[in-house]
Amino acid sequence: MADVVGVGTDLPIGESNLANLRSLTGRMLGHVEEQLHLVGMCIERDDPDLSQQVITSDFQVDQLEERILLSTVSTLALRQPLGRNLREVVGILRSATDLERIGDLSKNTAKRLLTIGPMMDQLPRPAMVQLHHYVADQLQIVGDLMAVEDPETIQGVLRADDRIDELHNSVFGELMAVMKNDQALIAVGIQALFMTKNLERIGDHVTNIAENLYYIHAGDTLSTDRPKSDMTSFMLDEKEHTS
Repeated sequence: MADVVGVGTDLPIGESNLANLRSLTGRMLGHVEEQLHLVGMCIERDDPDLSQQVITSDFQVDQLEERILLSTVSTLALRQPLGRNLREVVGILRSATDLERIGDLSKNTAKRLLTIGPMMDQLPRPAMVQLHHYVADQLQIVGDLMAVEDPETIQGVLRADDRIDELHNSVFGELMAVMKNDQALIAVGIQALFMTKNLERIGDHVTNIAENLYYIHAGDTLSTDRPKSDMTSFMLDEKEHTS
């Protein structure tokens, strides 16, 4: 994974400081991308060993977040960056928090996959695979954006959050139908509902990172509220909805 790069023109804060932060962020991103990739493999096929690998590797993400936190605090206190340099340091810190949450959500998803096990064959696996693939693709795009300045692609990632919500709505509806048709699948279906919600939340954190990149490059936050298309809080079965 390419390191994060910057092209600021403000007073220097020490290139080694920014280079270290960019390198740590690139390493953290690489670990998180690998976690999410392994989660996808476990959704496609029951693989307890891979699920366990996701769980046990999460400590590396936590360690890198801690190192980024310490490095940003040191840079802010000792170098007192200004302008774009300051935005980059703050943006890296914010993004590290989102990457840590993505790692946690991947770990939690792996735990639920261990619980679901072979019962995944009774669930709408293709829809869940599609949701995962789309979320993972957006994370990869954001990772590439950390190495280049591309406002148009950043805006594309922000718009993609709607599509993630739509895919999540669809999976949610399919899972509800499965549980309604076979009460024996309610317990495993609930696990799958939480699992797919984790994927939707990962999409939210990917969008947060895109917003951080916009802030670094543009020097401003987005002026409009982020649109949300997640309708799962309002989805009832047809009988309840019409009563």
